[in-house]
Amino acid sequence: MCDPEIEIRNWDESPAPGPFRGHEGLRRWWRTVTDPDIAVDSQPLQLEDAIEIDDDRVLVLHRLTATARHSGIELDQRWGSVITVRDGKILSAHGYRTQAEARRAAGLTD
Repeated sequence: MCDPEIEIRNWDESPAPGPFRGHEGLRRWWRTVTDPDIAVDSQPLQLEDAIEIDDDRVLVLHRLTATARHSGIELDQRWGSVITVRDGKILSAHGYRTQAEARRAAGLTD
């Protein structure tokens, strides 16, 4: 599903800013986002929309509603990612703090 040269990068303040490169980086990213210190209770991740940008890129809009496991803080976060595909596999996933920032990065307007 992922290109051997995959790169995952998120905004600087995210729990997993990256960059994470290659399949080992993908594994490190997954360990980071599922770390018990930042994990959340329930199944909160929602796909709000996926918008084709061009033949190789998709804008994905996400929403997370959950309770942080250790702090009890209620979360309601929307963000976006630009996903690039090469030869049918994910080459990069770049996350942006807000959906508007992701739309701008994709060359789309609100």
